[in-house]
Amino acid sequence: MTFTLFRNELLAVFRDGRGIVTLLIGFLLALISTWTSASTHARHDIAHDAAEGAARNAWNEREGDSPHSRAHYGDYVFRPAGPLSTLDSGLQSVTGRVIFTEGHRQNSAVHKPQQEAASLLRYDRLEPATVLQTLLPLILILIGFGTISSDRESGRLKLLIIQGARPLSLLLAKSLALWVIGFSICVLVVGMHLIFGEETDFSRTFLFLALHLAVLWIVAVLVVVVSARSRHSGSAAALLLSFWVISAIVLPRFAAITVTTLDPLPTRDVFQASMDQDREQGMDGHNPRDSRRQELEKEILSKYGVSSRSELPVNIGGLIMQADEEYGAQVWDKHFGGLEEHLMRQYEFTGLFSLVNPLQSADRLSMAISGTGLTSHLDFLRATEEYRREMVRKLNEEDAFGVTRSGGGRMRRTTAQDFYTGFNGFDYQPLSLSVQLQKSRLDLLALCVWLLGSTVLLFLTGQKIKRGGVL
Repeated sequence: MTFTLFRNELLAVFRDGRGIVTLLIGFLLALISTWTSASTHARHDIAHDAAEGAARNAWNEREGDSPHSRAHYGDYVFRPAGPLSTLDSGLQSVTGRVIFTEGHRQNSAVHKPQQEAASLLRYDRLEPATVLQTLLPLILILIGFGTISSDRESGRLKLLIIQGARPLSLLLAKSLALWVIGFSICVLVVGMHLIFGEETDFSRTFLFLALHLAVLWIVAVLVVVVSARSRHSGSAAALLLSFWVISAIVLPRFAAITVTTLDPLPTRDVFQASMDQDREQGMDGHNPRDSRRQELEKEILSKYGVSSRSELPVNIGGLIMQADEEYGAQVWDKHFGGLEEHLMRQYEFTGLFSLVNPLQSADRLSMAISGTGLTSHLDFLRATEEYRREMVRKLNEEDAFGVTRSGGGRMRRTTAQDFYTGFNGFDYQPLSLSVQLQKSRLDLLALCVWLLGSTVLLFLTGQKIKRGGVL
């Protein structure tokens, strides 16, 4: 019985001109978003590879540098987009993927595709994740808002029940019919990703598909339940469209505004001023008159048992620069560590809204699975800083120890070009999927609660429908 009702519901959608048009729009959006996202990322990857190769060649071919000059010349770090970024680019478009690394300072990411983005909200671009999480639920609402209420108004519901159709089987069939429509569009999106994508992570792709199928089941069930509990199709449409507007647009922005109001981040100027203030408490490696530098020089002279810099077997400048760098690293750890904790606290707070908004939990889990969320970006920044420190440390040590002293005390540098070409470029290893999901436990819990709750509500609604087709 359920299968027969399910088949009839699908046929009814195809017989209805409005359903066909809405479905075609959904398929068209899926095709356009997947193709444009894949082509855009392909162009970005080509530019990324060219820029990365140019930066590495410039580093290797530059000659006549001292290690200290090379530390100021610096290097560029490029974050790989990831195999699922064509499905969900997440925050990469507003956080940037390129960082210039150099001695004595830490720089922010640049080359953001959306330089003018005002927030970390993502509804201003068309990509597969936006279609699946925002537009596809709307399509299911437009197709199914009258699936029960219109049958009740026409008397068809009463006739079906009199003929032996169980209310629960009817509701389940209508939910499955809506869900299969969403399923087909999801499979189309993921299939095109597998076709167009140059690299594929099948475990992440499977989870991405499973996540959106779960969310679409929740939406399909809610559409059918609201339609069953509404006396008129117009009332069902109003309630469901209100749900979509609140869930897809209002609540995500309300969550961002709330967390910004209750736990605001420091402004860039305040943050930088605080860092500069702490940085000034350390040694100025470029100022020979700095008292802390002079104290360090005395310690180094005493360590080597000499009375002047010209007697040292090393270049004292390199040792001073490394001491200055290590203090700067402590300042960075203090301030950026506090900023990271602040961001994660905000992220966890906004996660509470997933308990009342399944579309938001889908959005956050989608970014986690794709490796394009906040956790991934913070991990990239940490890895970049570790690379910068190791690069500068090696250069400072070479600046200090890559010298010889002649009989007259003159210092001659022994650094060869092979030292610079031997540097390994930045190789970022993204966080594993298990770590990403562990950071999203609250969103997983919220999604499971919505899955279970919506399914239970469907069964309860089916049991309450009386023989006359009313609750």
